[in-house]
Amino acid sequence: MPESYQKSIQAFKKFVSLRNKVCWWLSIVVFLCYYTFVLSLGLFPDILAYRLGPSAITLGIMAGIFLIVLCIVLTGLYTFLANEHFDRTQAEILKQLKASGALEEMQHGAY
Repeated sequence: MPESYQKSIQAFKKFVSLRNKVCWWLSIVVFLCYYTFVLSLGLFPDILAYRLGPSAITLGIMAGIFLIVLCIVLTGLYTFLANEHFDRTQAEILKQLKASGALEEMQHGAY
């Protein structure tokens, strides 16, 4: 296998690994926050029912709003990373693979 193939394939594997790590970390953050919120509802309902001032707003409502905002922010972060980094890097790597001829061989099951 030519060295240019190996470099292109290694770059693609690194890229896929990085993208998967980012996805997993963002998913873990959402998962932990969501299940911490649900678990706290079951274990500490009195704390989440604590009213903030004379209004009807409670800590539980604020925690729920925080969770919604966190999910929106993390989705925006992933979208930004995908548009600014992942898509460009993927296009560059695919261009390298196509130029080296490795892409055609990969499509035919050579790798």
